[in-house]
Amino acid sequence: MAGPNLQQQSELHQRIQPAGKQILINLFSLMKTGELHDLNNDAYQRPSEKLTEALETLFKIERQSITVVVYEGVAQVNSHALWLDPATQETTQELEQWLARREAGGIIFPARPHDDEIRRFFFHFARFRAPAEVKSQYKALAEHLANDGIQRLKLAPQPVRLEGVGQGVRGVATLWNYAKACAGLRLMLLKAPIDAKQARRVALELVDACAAEQDLMTAMPILGKAPHDLSRRCVDLAVLSAGFARALGVSAVYAADIAQAALLHEVGTIYSNPDPVEFSPSEASATLAIRQLLEAQKFTGELAQRVSVAVEHALGPTRSGPPYLVAAPAPTLEAQVVAMAGAWLDLVRGREGREPTSPVEAGLSLLRSPPRQVEPAVAQVFVAMVGLLPVGTVVELQNDDIGVVADVEHLRGRALFSADTPPVVGPRKIWIERMRTPRGEVIPERQARVALGSESPEGADWAVKRTLRREGWDEVVVRALLRRPTTAVMQLGLRA
Repeated sequence: MAGPNLQQQSELHQRIQPAGKQILINLFSLMKTGELHDLNNDAYQRPSEKLTEALETLFKIERQSITVVVYEGVAQVNSHALWLDPATQETTQELEQWLARREAGGIIFPARPHDDEIRRFFFHFARFRAPAEVKSQYKALAEHLANDGIQRLKLAPQPVRLEGVGQGVRGVATLWNYAKACAGLRLMLLKAPIDAKQARRVALELVDACAAEQDLMTAMPILGKAPHDLSRRCVDLAVLSAGFARALGVSAVYAADIAQAALLHEVGTIYSNPDPVEFSPSEASATLAIRQLLEAQKFTGELAQRVSVAVEHALGPTRSGPPYLVAAPAPTLEAQVVAMAGAWLDLVRGREGREPTSPVEAGLSLLRSPPRQVEPAVAQVFVAMVGLLPVGTVVELQNDDIGVVADVEHLRGRALFSADTPPVVGPRKIWIERMRTPRGEVIPERQARVALGSESPEGADWAVKRTLRREGWDEVVVRALLRRPTTAVMQLGLRA
């Protein structure tokens, strides 16, 4: 996608933010008003006017129907995720609870609603009681609203819910944040010097995305055709590094530090050689990388000095390396994490003419022989976080069904940050989405999801017979991870 188009999208995204937040606040206010007041009460007037003003702004920008969806503390207006401050985030969480009572995920505005429609919608939303025998609160309320003649406000379906895993429109947060990070970093790499503040924003957004759907985020680096460009490789390293930090249970701020270090790990390669006569390309890259460490402002002078000493030592005594230095200082945890992520990606993707290896082989190889100067304990935590069967792995089960690894229990949940016990040490479950029978038949979605180790209908425990190469299975993997692609497209606000 061309740069100007990305710039326009960024501007539109920023313009939508204040109107989107205003809608969240007034939706919640109207729900409380509907609970407390009758239809003719003046309490509806002010929040109705504010809601209408915000909708008019969004209709001018989007030029299509407006869908507001709230799930797992994340709010979206069409394809735009809202940046929530603490106060708005609290309101969003309460709004999500209100919607959940009706088994709804949000509200759709096909057109600008009339004031009377707004009053009746929220009055019914708060007070409607479905008959006891009704199975779907969402369907019953939607029919009641339609029968009352309300056409310009509709309930949006509740995000896809996966038993034992959580809730949310599966894959929407992952696709949005991953693509946004790659596009943002691609623009950032065109500038010299690099904007360290923008790198920090990207790192924070990736950490937040990993908190919501880390199981899918860790699958993104090995999906798609390899090799990937520099911007995507940097994002891949940042995603895996953020996942590693969460596996240790560190704070979100420290996780963002590690993700930012991964984003800027290879930025020196985009600069031209400052003096080809004096510096080799690798030396020039190292020199410019040090300059980026200094410009980033998040890295300390001591860290820059450590990198400089390490580079000097690598140059050896024939250059300017200090003769008194026996060995380079041991790399920091951040450097070890990035090194592990890079080594794992090189193995599972293949690089420099080497064939890609399976995740099982890659994980076992790194456990046996970690990269140079990476502590064995770091390698163990990284492999445990990614898993020998990472999300997206195509497997053949014991009954010859073809399935895809869909979730790993310990990777999910915002509470992993600052955990007392590192989540990676605890027991975990692995879920498989069964996609095809041995005869090639499609397995119904309700029967597809199984946990390894649980009992199968035949009496044997579900187990993996072998892993398969992903080539030729791309469509199956996508459908396993995004079981309802059309729902994801709708919630992203995209047109078919």
